[in-house]
Amino acid sequence: MNPDPDYSAAYVVLRTDSTDRCGYGMTFTIGRGNEICVAAIRSLATLLVGQSVESLMTEPVTLYRRLTGDSQLRWVGPEKGVIHLAAAAVINAVWDLWARIKGKPVWQIICEMSPAQFASCVDFRYLTDALTPNQAVEILERHAKTRAQRIEELTGVGYPSYTTSAGWLGYSDDALKQKCADLKARGWSHFKIKVGRDLDDDRRRCRVLRQEMGEDAHMMIDANQVWDVPQAIAWIRELAEYRPWFVEEPTSPDDILGHRAIAEAIRPIRIA
Repeated sequence: MNPDPDYSAAYVVLRTDSTDRCGYGMTFTIGRGNEICVAAIRSLATLLVGQSVESLMTEPVTLYRRLTGDSQLRWVGPEKGVIHLAAAAVINAVWDLWARIKGKPVWQIICEMSPAQFASCVDFRYLTDALTPNQAVEILERHAKTRAQRIEELTGVGYPSYTTSAGWLGYSDDALKQKCADLKARGWSHFKIKVGRDLDDDRRRCRVLRQEMGEDAHMMIDANQVWDVPQAIAWIRELAEYRPWFVEEPTSPDDILGHRAIAEAIRPIRIA
């Protein structure tokens, strides 16, 4: 589905007249369409002009709703798409500016929030059938006692991540092996590989990657929404011998029932 990415980014610099600091935010695209994100960001920027940083961050959920719920702009993307990509860049810039003013990284500001403060950052408008704000606060309160331990782990070890650098479509065996070896030498142990264009080629690439990364490393596969539900189930079963840890975007992101059917059919492989 994405055979020729040309990674690009719409970059936001948020300036104020009350401090010499700036906030920086970005949203990435894979080439064509980046200019559309830039245009959307410019449309959203008018919603922030004249606002103080303090007022924007007093209730972060209000900022989110302002940017994603404009009565006219939401017509072209109420829940996903260009408007949300643009809103992400702007919201990230606001949080970044707030963190710079506070002299702390964003993650630390979040970690220092009370459960109620953290939950108040989330827009629960379309979530309450599954999770209410009060339920979210209860979950956070139950885990509050291990907060210090998790912060210590974060600062000491870091947060887990994966790489897709060896997993793009079109690599020969030699290229895949070399990229995987280079990444392993740099400490990577989680590798994601793109699949879905040709089953035989997927088998080849997954086999080579598994051999090179070793049995203890984690492999993830990403289909970028290319399959329908029956095809996804059949294809993933064909690749199960390579022990994928999870499958990302096996079908349309809007097909909730389809994701459930796939998840039930491919267990213990996970869906991402």
